[in-house]
Amino acid sequence: MAEINPPAWMQAGSYPARTDRLVLSSLLGYPGFLVDESTPMRIRQGIKPSYQNQQFKARAAPTPNMTVIVSAGFCFIDNHDAGGTGTYVCVNDADKTLTVQPAGGAGQYRKDCVVASVYDAETAGSVSEWRLEIIQGTYAALAGAATRPSLPPNCSLIADLTIGPSQTSVATGQIFDARNFAVAAGGILPVASTISPSRPHPGQVLYQTNLDKFVYGRLDGTTADMVPKATSWTAITFSGAWTNYTGGVSEAPAMARITGDGRLELSGYVTGVAVAAGATATIGTVPAALWPAYWSRCVIGNSLASGYGTVRVDPSNGAITVINGDIAASNTVRWQLDGFSARAV
Repeated sequence: MAEINPPAWMQAGSYPARTDRLVLSSLLGYPGFLVDESTPMRIRQGIKPSYQNQQFKARAAPTPNMTVIVSAGFCFIDNHDAGGTGTYVCVNDADKTLTVQPAGGAGQYRKDCVVASVYDAETAGSVSEWRLEIIQGTYAALAGAATRPSLPPNCSLIADLTIGPSQTSVATGQIFDARNFAVAAGGILPVASTISPSRPHPGQVLYQTNLDKFVYGRLDGTTADMVPKATSWTAITFSGAWTNYTGGVSEAPAMARITGDGRLELSGYVTGVAVAAGATATIGTVPAALWPAYWSRCVIGNSLASGYGTVRVDPSNGAITVINGDIAASNTVRWQLDGFSARAV
């Protein structure tokens, strides 16, 4: 429904706080979680990204004790008490120290959660404020059985804390980052792959910080890898007596590249020592920048002996090896690499 004249709140006078919250919602990203899909006016809530994502980061005290420190930053939290209520901006302008409740006795383990929470009496309860707080978990008999407690409906999870029997301090090893990062519509979202939104909006680009990798959101709510740009052909480094074969007419030298759809390609004609049937020989290596993420292999031809073999590239060191697969071949000294094309990334 279109407005012909500017609404009153753009000019002067008083208006509901929800109006401002909806304006903020319009500037932020599409809902990132399945629970929000039925309410498209919600946003992808979470922490504002920053250099190395230091905003609202939970850390141990310099001398560990039963506290955690949450750094300064901005957090966007949607109202889940009622759909379409709008977004709150929560600002922490300095380190905030939070007290962890004492640990239980023998055989008592729990998982606590550090959260940024909004309480709004307009939609639920009688309190109107936002808090940085620790929600205490229930006790379990085993460490692996401890689960997250029920969290406030309007909150952004910051960290999980593991609390063991008679524990007297919370060290770095007991603090597990669980932040989600909010982003303006259309921006790239930096987030660990372990806590990525379950349903990024179509075309949304995510930079997975722990994998140094880009993925994008698909129409069905899943993600797919960004297609890498093809690299330039680069010469391989030969091993031992192996070298480029130059006995023919304009034979191409041995080269390697990554294609635009993420395949490792080899090209060229190489010669070297005889490889006995069933034996393996190392031809050389591809440049470190082209080392594949997986073992890559392909059947190739040997024109001199009319035989065939398998060429492989090792993901751990980029080594190119050839296995003579033709039992009848004995003088296999020329291999054509042009048939090699295998998944690399």
